[in-house]
Amino acid sequence: MPGIYIWTLDFTDIGKTALEREPEDVFSVIQEKISAPRGEPLEVGMVGRYRNVLIQDVPPELTRASAVRVEEMIKARNLHLEWPFLCATLFQRPLYVGKAINLAARLKAHMKSDSHLSGELERLGLTVNDCAVLMLPVASPDNIEELVAAEEERTRALRAAGAAEPTARNILSAGGSDGSDEDDDGGGDLDAEDDDALFSDSEIDAAAAPELRQVDQLVRFAESLTIRAAHPLLNMKMD
Repeated sequence: MPGIYIWTLDFTDIGKTALEREPEDVFSVIQEKISAPRGEPLEVGMVGRYRNVLIQDVPPELTRASAVRVEEMIKARNLHLEWPFLCATLFQRPLYVGKAINLAARLKAHMKSDSHLSGELERLGLTVNDCAVLMLPVASPDNIEELVAAEEERTRALRAAGAAEPTARNILSAGGSDGSDEDDDGGGDLDAEDDDALFSDSEIDAAAAPELRQVDQLVRFAESLTIRAAHPLLNMKMD
């Protein structure tokens, strides 16, 4: 199934256990989760000769009013307490936005301990278990897997004949930071698979099946538009 996906910080686990815990404990966990610095300092500078100054992305903590609300809801056994934590999981600045023709295969690759995304999450003090993945699929041809397989075979034949054509393998299992060679603004691509030339992120060429090209164009544009609108933390390449 093709589409785009976003990784977010998962708050739903807090909501599932909140009614069984002390209000102070719940609120402390919330504060810890939202207030951790996200990534490397944006700027580092000196003030005079003896002081370092950092500019870093650190969300503000919740106020005392929120702490009172949490305490009252827990004491009242509010059965809808999971809902605000679901809201925070769904409607937040994404950690990462990606694309794929096969969402299941792409996410499985992301979750490997040695994946690029796992490494970036570790740099933020997170693991994949701290995250949620939200997916928005797009309607695709029923024979999408056959189309991809045929495109891979065509590309292999071109390579065997000495043509330096990119493969379409990436659209089956390597969605991601929507990187093209022309508009790379620097930085890495979390979805690049440098150990296998079949995982090139080049666009599908004009000789591919029209249905495959249409799906590829849809997910690429959707990802580019979403990245620009959402400002995800870990996407480096924009197009």
